[in-house]
Amino acid sequence: MMKFEKMDNGSLRCTLTQDDLEQNGIELDDFFSNTQNAREFLEKLIRIAEDEVGFKTTGNMMSIQAAIMSEDEIVLTFSENQVSSAEILEHIRNMFGTSSGKEQRLKQPDVKDDILKEAGGQEIEETAEDDGEGYAYLLTFDTLTDVRRFCQVLPKTRKAKSRLYYLGQKQQYFLWTDLNDTTRGYVYEFVTASMEYAKSIEKDSVRRKFLDEHADIVIKEHALELLKKL
Repeated sequence: MMKFEKMDNGSLRCTLTQDDLEQNGIELDDFFSNTQNAREFLEKLIRIAEDEVGFKTTGNMMSIQAAIMSEDEIVLTFSENQVSSAEILEHIRNMFGTSSGKEQRLKQPDVKDDILKEAGGQEIEETAEDDGEGYAYLLTFDTLTDVRRFCQVLPKTRKAKSRLYYLGQKQQYFLWTDLNDTTRGYVYEFVTASMEYAKSIEKDSVRRKFLDEHADIVIKEHALELLKKL
């Protein structure tokens, strides 16, 4: 019989038997092949864990590790790979760090003011460079109003690619954006604004493919521009 355990670090451990898999029509190969049956079964496990041990997800990308303990026992560990907006800001600041010839500030401002001032000092024609991972992000919002307010505080740009999703299962909106063709200043302001308006922000990941398949696409293209006008 399946057993759930919520760990101190926020992850979830689920112990399964071969009978559990057979009753749900699942084989081990389904996990490694990422089949539709496996995805539906994993979603089912998370729903059961919410009821039995109070496990809650925030909607961020989740990694799953499978360990075969014996011929009749399998352990699945669910962990959220959340990257905070502060960490993303720090990453951007390191990428576009202060040049050696630039005068250092005597007074240390708060993080938001520092980011915005530094962004304002960049050449507006300069675009965000691709560091291998790129500047594509997935933001989570609880309401459409929150998404609109976020978009309305951003500067105008036609170079950002964006799409808005709604996932009924989570009752949340997801805003995907690709900022690689925008200015550095825009990237700064985008991530800074997310700290105030978005529930979470993460670097673009394979979870967008999941949204393409399972979520409703509210705005397919130019979501940032369209929502800014509302």
